[in-house]
Amino acid sequence: MAVRSVPMKRKLVQMVETHFPGFRFVSETHSICGFVREQPGYWYDYLPINRYFQGGRGVVSINWYWIGGGYVPDWYEWNGISNTPWRVLAWPAQRQPDPNEPPSQLAAPGHDATVCYQTGPLAQVDQALEALRDKLERYALPALERPIRPSDEPQLRQWGALAQHILPQLQLLERQAPEEYEALKAWQRQTARRQKKAIDEDVPLILARWREEIRQLPGFAEQWDLSPALRDQVFNWFTHALYLHP
Repeated sequence: MAVRSVPMKRKLVQMVETHFPGFRFVSETHSICGFVREQPGYWYDYLPINRYFQGGRGVVSINWYWIGGGYVPDWYEWNGISNTPWRVLAWPAQRQPDPNEPPSQLAAPGHDATVCYQTGPLAQVDQALEALRDKLERYALPALERPIRPSDEPQLRQWGALAQHILPQLQLLERQAPEEYEALKAWQRQTARRQKKAIDEDVPLILARWREEIRQLPGFAEQWDLSPALRDQVFNWFTHALYLHP
């Protein structure tokens, strides 16, 4: 009989939410557990953690491909970040291992090492999560808390204005008009699956209104009519604001 992974997701969620206040588990996609921390001004920190089991070996690690922050509550981005100007990556402050990192039999030193929680029938979940906690404190949290690069600030300021204008209205719609909110999600989901070929067809009235409001915001007003790419980016932003990643 093939060896199966021992249950460890619940303990992983508990460890992160206990030791890193403010982060909450949001979703798991493609064996990546996504934790999100909301900051003032509708900024969100993203802390994704890989968790997979293959060939009798189970490991967890920091996912440096998506860790970072942005002006949308959804941590996942299926197209990377090349077309997501509302978010930035958070790379480790140092690429070399911290000389003060304690040695571990379950992980190599450094920010990108995997931590083994199971080998065959032998499981060491608690010890693995302790090693992961140290790596998160040592590498991930300092990366998330570094100041934004000046070169990223103008673009992020533009999308921050959008988030601060739209997200409160979107949250209010979810609470006060759940049927309209679900209809908006259904349209967004269906249109996204059609690869955005019809993003201007049968647009829900409230979304059409929001688009007009966005069109007047600084940074959008100057480009809206001239840039289909910008309008596509706004469409993608709504996909994430509605938590519609695959």
